[in-house]
Amino acid sequence: MTTALDVVGQECLSFTVSGPFAHFRRVDSTTEKPTYRVIPRTTVAGLLAAVLGEPRDSYYETFSREHSAMAISPVCSLRTQSIPMLTLPTTSGDIKSAQGVSGKTVIDPETIAKERKRRTFEYVVDAAYRIDLILAETDTFERLAEYLTSGRAVYTPSLGKTECLASFEDVERNTVEAGGDPEAISSTVPEGHVVPTPDTPLRMERSPAFMEAEESGRKTTGFASYAYAPETEPLHAPEAPLSTVGDRTVCFR
Repeated sequence: MTTALDVVGQECLSFTVSGPFAHFRRVDSTTEKPTYRVIPRTTVAGLLAAVLGEPRDSYYETFSREHSAMAISPVCSLRTQSIPMLTLPTTSGDIKSAQGVSGKTVIDPETIAKERKRRTFEYVVDAAYRIDLILAETDTFERLAEYLTSGRAVYTPSLGKTECLASFEDVERNTVEAGGDPEAISSTVPEGHVVPTPDTPLRMERSPAFMEAEESGRKTTGFASYAYAPETEPLHAPEAPLSTVGDRTVCFR
């Protein structure tokens, strides 16, 4: 599922988000904690909503396929590292206030003894992604441009898990032009458009792309299946809907 916006001639906000570690939990796993290599579209939306301080589950329409377009370009090696960690439950009722102590919370020792588990988390190391963003909501676009340019954020930005702190660099405003070089695409591309070439590594992922709010919270309404080249190699996709942003060829989705 891709964007419904006509991106040609639109103004886009381009920036790089990076951090020492990133973890984007795969939704198709129920035991260990593997990560997507490429930051999912829904994670980018949540990250930017946190920068603006938007309430939980309030921003899905802003980043819907009808009102937004996004190109995601890995600018790192996408190398991963597995780290074992002890985890504790954080569901409702497990965390309690310490009796007679203001501002301190505890977990019942019996719950710790029963529920504490060692899990292996997979992290992207030295993660960095170049994002090109188009929003139909002009006010939100301008507010986001101001926040990123000035280095402001209502909530601390992170790449997935809250301990994976993130920073923004190289914030620019560009006008999207039609076409591009099909031999030098820097962003991810819908997998159906990619032509494998000899000696060029190619990987594919399928991750959440769009969400909507519902009574119990939120639900995913669309997924994106895309290809990317590790080690920042360019992709070959002669039939893909390409655009040019600055001096880069990307594919909005």
